[in-house]
Amino acid sequence: MPRSAASSPATPAATPASTRRRWSKFWWQDHERDPALRLCSLAAQGLWMRLLCLMHEAEPYGHLCVNGKPLHPRQIAQMVGVSPQQVRRYMAELQDAGVYATTAEGVPYSRRLVRDRAASDAGAAWGRTGGNPQLKAEPPLSGAEQGITPAPRAAVMLQEAEAETEAETEAEAEAEAEHPLTKFGPDTDARTHLFKSGLDFLKKATGRPDRSARAILGRWLKLAGDDAAVVLNVLAECATFNPAEPVAWIDATLRTQLQMRPAPEPTSPHARRMAAWDGVPDMEGV
Repeated sequence: MPRSAASSPATPAATPASTRRRWSKFWWQDHERDPALRLCSLAAQGLWMRLLCLMHEAEPYGHLCVNGKPLHPRQIAQMVGVSPQQVRRYMAELQDAGVYATTAEGVPYSRRLVRDRAASDAGAAWGRTGGNPQLKAEPPLSGAEQGITPAPRAAVMLQEAEAETEAETEAEAEAEAEHPLTKFGPDTDARTHLFKSGLDFLKKATGRPDRSARAILGRWLKLAGDDAAVVLNVLAECATFNPAEPVAWIDATLRTQLQMRPAPEPTSPHARRMAAWDGVPDMEGV
């Protein structure tokens, strides 16, 4: 017996905008290994995951807004169920670590979501025109063109691959020339390199004067136990990652790396004797 019109489910007139992107590619490994996000507290990381869900549904895509208008911390707090003070604190923590970027109008957005959307739009455009033009198969040669010896397509492809490799090598060389923070060998002292290339990078990245930048490098050098190579490595990571707040990012990264370093071995005889005594179990009460 056919169901009545009253009992049949209503058919929507149009597909809601929220169902156009019900899913997206999420690279769990990239999220887990994001150094900026790992510097934040667990609460800030949880808030960022909720904000990613909101930005996935936003227009423009990847931006923290609703109906094209940026969200106020009070509105975010109402949506995620925490206080506005907590939202402000966690958002400041995420911004200091360089997790998100902001537009000229101050709207936070996810760089990764924006890049993924651009790649998706490009793929859709290629699909409407028959696929990526760089991956299209070449038309077969006619009998007259084939002859006894086919055209050397493999040689042409090899030349193109070599040209791409040379271009990538030149780009890497330019990047290293722009941030030569790790180029020091047996003939170059790491401390001298730190207060030369490292100082130039810090002044350029933060806009601080020479005296202020030197004071910051001195503080980091003291924190690292006068190990200039460790500070240089963190500066190189900062140059690659390009966070929004370089000083806060370098300070947090340096402290995290120093906490993971093993305790130094005692050098003086007295320190070795004391360390040996510390290894003897307590025999009190035996």
